[in-house]
Amino acid sequence: MTGGPPGASPYGAGPYGQGPHPHPYPAAPPVYEPRRLGGGSYLPLVAPHLAPGEQVHAVLDIRLSDLLRRVPRRHRKERDGLFQALGVLLDLVGAVVDAIEEAIGGFFRNLRRIFRGRGLSGGWESQAGRFAVQVLTGGPGDRRYENRGVVLVFTDRRILLGSALSDGYHPYGEIPRQQLARVEPRMGSWSDRVEAYFADGSRVALDARDRHDAQALELLVRGQVPPPGPRD
Repeated sequence: MTGGPPGASPYGAGPYGQGPHPHPYPAAPPVYEPRRLGGGSYLPLVAPHLAPGEQVHAVLDIRLSDLLRRVPRRHRKERDGLFQALGVLLDLVGAVVDAIEEAIGGFFRNLRRIFRGRGLSGGWESQAGRFAVQVLTGGPGDRRYENRGVVLVFTDRRILLGSALSDGYHPYGEIPRQQLARVEPRMGSWSDRVEAYFADGSRVALDARDRHDAQALELLVRGQVPPPGPRD
C-alpha cells in the first residue's frame, strides 16, 4: 500500500531499539480520522496499541447494522469466578430472556429484512460472523452482547477493532487486512448502509457515520490511503 498525500507520511510508532517516535503526536496527522472527540486527534489514543514501526493509514468510526441480532449464547465469553459457579442458573434465565427478546425484536427485524436484506450472510463462524461477534461483544467486562459502534484503525499490517474514549483506545480485537475483500456503499437519502464482503465470501452490513466515512472505507479496501477527513 502506498503512502498518503504528497509531503505527508502515515503516523506510526518508532522502530525497534530506537525508543519512542521523536514527534509522536503531529499537529495535523496525515491520516483519515473522525473528529467526534471534541475535534481532537485519535492518534494519541491509538499509539500505545501499535507495534514498533506500525503505521496508521486511517481511523473510521462506524456501526454494525441493527439488522444483526445480539451474539448467540454459544459465541459469548466464558464466565469466571462466581459467575461460572452460577452459570447453569444464569444460562437458564438468560435463555428465557433471549427467547422473549428475539420473539419480539426478531419479528420487526424480519420485516425490515424484506426491504433491506439480511445483516449477516455466512453464519457466525464465518469471517464476517467472527468480526460481528468481536464488535457486538464489546470490550472486557461487557455482558450485553449488543454493542454496535466500533472504531476501526487501519494500519499497514491489520485492522484494530475497539472504542475510543477520553481515557484511551479500548481494543475489542483485530483482523488481518486481507480478510476484508471489498465494500459496496449503498448510501442514499434513506440509508447509510455499507456492505462489507470478506475473503471467504461472507458479508456483514455496516452503517457509516457519513458519506465521507463510506468513501474512505472503500478506498482502504481497494489498497489506497484516503486523504485526511473534512474538518467541519
